[in-house]
Amino acid sequence: MADEKKEEHKPHEHAHHHEHHPKKPISQKLKRLNYDNIFVAVALILGVVVLVNLVITFNINKDINKGAADAEEAAKPAKIELTTIVNPTCTDCFDITAVSSHVKTGNVEITSENSLEFDSNEAKAIISKYNIQQIPAIVITGEIDKINIQGLVKNDDSLLLPEITPPYTDAETGEIQGRVTLYNLNDPACIDCNDLATLVNQIKSSGITITEEKNIDSNSAEGKELIDKYKIDFIPIILFSEDAGIYPIIQQAWPQIGSIESDGTHVMRVVNPPYINITTGKLRGLIDITYLTDSTCIECYDVNTHKEIITSPQSFAMILGKEETVDISDVKGKELIAKYDITQVPTVILSEEIDAYPSRLALSEFFSVEEDNSYVFRRPSVMGNYKDLTTDEVVIAQQQG
Repeated sequence: MADEKKEEHKPHEHAHHHEHHPKKPISQKLKRLNYDNIFVAVALILGVVVLVNLVITFNINKDINKGAADAEEAAKPAKIELTTIVNPTCTDCFDITAVSSHVKTGNVEITSENSLEFDSNEAKAIISKYNIQQIPAIVITGEIDKINIQGLVKNDDSLLLPEITPPYTDAETGEIQGRVTLYNLNDPACIDCNDLATLVNQIKSSGITITEEKNIDSNSAEGKELIDKYKIDFIPIILFSEDAGIYPIIQQAWPQIGSIESDGTHVMRVVNPPYINITTGKLRGLIDITYLTDSTCIECYDVNTHKEIITSPQSFAMILGKEETVDISDVKGKELIAKYDITQVPTVILSEEIDAYPSRLALSEFFSVEEDNSYVFRRPSVMGNYKDLTTDEVVIAQQQG
């Protein structure tokens, strides 16, 4: 039996021996562990990326939806209330209806529109609330953040027009400001004096409202009173009433051209020749001009061009008196050449009355001032071809590139 058991045991051991597998090396186990860890890490990373992308996509969609909603809201007309405050008795005041019409052309929906007289209780409350100083005025409330109208500025919960062109009504006093009276003080007997018509038209076209224009004879009692009161020493002269001072163009320019008197009157102190010097009674600014030519120089420039330049309102606006043309072969021509040491012709000689013009200072680059205060033109090359008297040759002017 023992032998049989022993025999039976051997095959079992043999069979067990064949079923047993050898152990794997530790390096293979570590390698497999590393792969497993990498797969887990990658999975985690991919999960995070997917999550981030979901969050980003959600936020983008949310922003897109919000942007679309904002755009849709912005595209809707702004709902506003429009109120104008006016003084119906001021027919020449600033036209506020032009501003209202412009507002209506925008992307707006006017939910209510009122026009109030400035002295009504309702208007006074609005004037006080927004510290409005000039009438007419426009007040816009409502969805004002959705509109942008040039010229209007935000004031608390409203849009206002901060400044308007005169005339307008002073909201505090009720007085109409910007209606200007112009006084033209002159001597009707002076036919050569500047009538100042060009200057007056320029003033009117600049936006100043002249509601009354008075011509005052300097020899009349009223004229003499003005001359004495404002220490005027020449005529013609222009004066403005106090209201001229509210115009920005006057505020900017007047310190250079006039004085403001204690009663607010604006007195122009820049001369406009020809004028009469009140102290001497002499007419100033009527310029005599002499054209000095060479009849043999057919290539020379036209000396009459000087007249066009000197008298043009767009340049020097000088007024000419006597005009004389003298040839260099004439006795007087030779005298002028010797007197003023003239070496180039054609040229012009202006009398000493040019001193009455402030604009004469711009001529210093082209003219010499002589001992007798005459002005002699010395730059013929800027005009064209000319004769050099020292060489008796014609100089051809260079063409301007």
